[in-house]
Amino acid sequence: MKKIITILLSLATFTFCAFADDKPIDYEQLPSAAKTFVKAEFPALSVSYVTRDTDLLDTTYDVHFANGLKVEFNSRGEWKEISTKTATIDSKYVPGQIVSTVETRWPGVQFRKIEKYRYGYEVELTNRLELKFDKQFRLTEIDD
Repeated sequence: MKKIITILLSLATFTFCAFADDKPIDYEQLPSAAKTFVKAEFPALSVSYVTRDTDLLDTTYDVHFANGLKVEFNSRGEWKEISTKTATIDSKYVPGQIVSTVETRWPGVQFRKIEKYRYGYEVELTNRLELKFDKQFRLTEIDD
């Protein structure tokens, strides 16, 4: 019985990995909504490269800029994540209630990442805290 379960799990893992596909694409292959967002929000930034990640259930697109900024889009071209490792992101991409909470609790701290989920948001701050908020913008988790 253990052998059968091990074989089935291995087969399932192999099948899932076989569907995963992360490859570089041309900027023009992005969904039109994603291209519109990039042109409107980051007109002065140079796109370094674009990738498409196709897995079993979804396709996402990552736009990497020369300055280290990355924007991830869903298959409809709506942004899911904006992040940077070396600089900060503009707080205009962060809902006002989250900005207020961060400014109140951690004055002077800026954002390195924002990620949208169905259930809420996750932000990473320059002080290395990761905060999760629900749909009502209530702070639900702090990870340091």
